[in-house]
Amino acid sequence: MIEEPIQTCEDSEFTQGEIKQTIESFNDQKAPGIDGITSGIFLRTFNKFPRLVTAIYNQCLKRGRFPRRWKTAKIIPITKPGKENSTDPSKYRPISLLNIGGKVLEKLLINKINHHMFKNELLTENQYGFMPQKSTTDAAMEAKKFIEPELENRKVVIMTSLDVKGALDAAWWPSILKELKDSGCPRNLYYLSQGYFSQRFAVMSTNSVSIERSVRKGCPQGSCYGPGYWNLLYSSLFKLEFTSHSKAIVFADDLILTKGESIVEAENYMNLELRKISDWAQNNKIVFKEHKSKVMLTSRRKRKEKRM
Repeated sequence: MIEEPIQTCEDSEFTQGEIKQTIESFNDQKAPGIDGITSGIFLRTFNKFPRLVTAIYNQCLKRGRFPRRWKTAKIIPITKPGKENSTDPSKYRPISLLNIGGKVLEKLLINKINHHMFKNELLTENQYGFMPQKSTTDAAMEAKKFIEPELENRKVVIMTSLDVKGALDAAWWPSILKELKDSGCPRNLYYLSQGYFSQRFAVMSTNSVSIERSVRKGCPQGSCYGPGYWNLLYSSLFKLEFTSHSKAIVFADDLILTKGESIVEAENYMNLELRKISDWAQNNKIVFKEHKSKVMLTSRRKRKEKRM
């Protein structure tokens, strides 16, 4: 489906001011990618040859080509807090160091895609993660707004928090491209995204050993596009037809609420919604961590304890 031609209009080219502002937004103290070029060096290059650098980026946009040398990530494994003594490989968080030239193109691309999505109101207002002017507090207040009236009416609410295994690393590229196509994304942005999601590699070096592997899914931790593309992928969850008893309030990757007159009724509705989410997850190659996913019953009813 995603290989079929897209017939939408093209977005405008990148401007010199747009590119300069994007380069300036990067911290010169951050570690560079494999080429060793920092954002400060790249900015000085742009100031010397602004028309040349602008022409390079606009040719990438016009041809839908993301340069190969900008698609190789240098992996730095960082130990997660509290897992220093673990022998499980998942104790490491892989940070991707990318070449600054590619990070600038990533940011230019995702900024245009986000502009298209926000302008046409294609992202749900119930997603609170990686969204401008939204936070965990906003998500908590929205959950409170759903729960409070039900408790006042002596009903019950079940909250389910789903934890995605790998989170951003689990993003399946065909699903992202499908959402881009379904959203009417300008075709030059779509083809450049296609180019970004092809022939990607990750390199990790330790002492005298260097290992290179091809990458076929995921949003690298350290990339500029990751949060934006993840929201795009996860927005398809909100297209599911939930019952009037349920509401999905998502911060990055979790939380669904269901109400009912009784615990049994709320459980039935929650199981119904989770079945839909399970099918959606299977179609999008997403796996939830069972031991990190939680369910909580909220009620003001007092339990009737059985007398011995």
